[in-house]
Amino acid sequence: MNRIPSRLSRTLLATGLVLASIGSASAHDVWLTLSGSASTRRAIVNYGHPDDRPPALADKVVDLVAITAKGRSSLLDGLAAASENGVQIARTKPFDDGGHTLLAARYDNGFWVKTKGGLYRNATRRLMPDAAESFWSGKFAKAITGADAPWQDVQGHDLELVPLSDPAKAKPGEALKIKVLFRGKPLPDAEVERGDGKTAVAEKDIPKFKTDVDGVAAIPIAKAGPHLLVIDHRSTPSATPDQATADLYNATLWFSNRRSR
Repeated sequence: MNRIPSRLSRTLLATGLVLASIGSASAHDVWLTLSGSASTRRAIVNYGHPDDRPPALADKVVDLVAITAKGRSSLLDGLAAASENGVQIARTKPFDDGGHTLLAARYDNGFWVKTKGGLYRNATRRLMPDAAESFWSGKFAKAITGADAPWQDVQGHDLELVPLSDPAKAKPGEALKIKVLFRGKPLPDAEVERGDGKTAVAEKDIPKFKTDVDGVAAIPIAKAGPHLLVIDHRSTPSATPDQATADLYNATLWFSNRRSR
């Protein structure tokens, strides 16, 4: 449980921190997927990586909303733990999707400390004032259930992936442009990773695409089917410096596109 993805390790090296200073619990992704037909859709909160799936905890989900052309509705009521294919997830009650919905969630992964003995604990310096390292971990996730969803809506998440065209209509062979926002402003020179949320890939083989000066990355669409875009960002000092020295942010965007005709 102390595996650290290199996308975070590089960030830590650039800021002079030791690689072991971030525990795996903070480095995991949170992403949204779907189950059921459109009339009985459920949103699923996933946690971890394809080859490392700790439970997604419903009580850490701050909000989970469904956004359509008609407005916004909360899916938080009834969100509960469930098991799917042997993985512990958090799942909403069924809702009527219509196939044109943007889902958005915030997940508070809490405060973490590293003890002088090298152990990680989900705690603050209040109880462990002599901790060797401390940080807060926040995660933000969006998913698009089909074409013509309000994909362009900005949610105001601390870290957010905003498509510049409809991801569900992206064709294999084309490039989907994504703007990365950090606290509402473009984030340049950041790396966006592309996967599918299902297939385990060695870190060195994960496709990565850098943002330009305007915070925009061009993501090649290699094939039809599910796509998961992921970005991490570290910020110092922490917004709560009395409890942490750094804040770690993670944002994801899930969508599925069709084959070109």
